[in-house]
Amino acid sequence: MPVVLARTEMQRVLERLEGVYALLAHLPYGTGMRLMALIRLRVKDVDFDRSEILLRDGKGAKDRVTILPEAVVTDLRAHLVRRR
Repeated sequence: MPVVLARTEMQRVLERLEGVYALLAHLPYGTGMRLMALIRLRVKDVDFDRSEILLRDGKGAKDRVTILPEAVVTDLRAHLVRRR
């Protein structure tokens, strides 16, 4: 039987994460992307102007577009600036 965290439990977990780990946890939680889609995510797949993320080669070997959550935009931009 799968174990699922309650919404409040998940919020407490996300609040305690910092830096890259927070981004890695917030993106799939806010977009519904799978782990391998997160691992394969590239900078060019993130469109800040349209608030979209292009997920390539997902389930069924298909590409799809999902939303870029507003909650991670600032942290994601800061991370990309640091990495550049």
